[in-house]
Amino acid sequence: MNMQRRSDERSIALHKAIAKKLRNNPGLWEIPKNNMVKWKKKNGQLAPALIKWQHILNTNPKEQILSILESSSEESVRLRSSSPFTGILNENERKRIFEFYKIRSLKNDKGKIDLDIDLNIVRNR
Repeated sequence: MNMQRRSDERSIALHKAIAKKLRNNPGLWEIPKNNMVKWKKKNGQLAPALIKWQHILNTNPKEQILSILESSSEESVRLRSSSPFTGILNENERKRIFEFYKIRSLKNDKGKIDLDIDLNIVRNR
């Protein structure tokens, strides 16, 4: 698997896990908004991609935002590359997803493995 494809797949896996947590804990919706306030204060302005996210977060229903996080469309891939959702997943959750993709690349499709929605690595031989 090429590096860009693996990175894109890992990003969508991370954001699917983020979407699941947002569905289960609505209080987490404040994290991306707080991140952007903090980044704007630190840098004086937001990058164009984050301005787009700010608009999305302020004008779209939550289910539509969750669809963006989980979509494989080109626009969603582009948006996820500058995600304000940092901090929703804890370090262990992030490590499990990164570990999955590391194992997957090392196996190089010799054996099938899957990542379930609860971030469990399932080995199918």
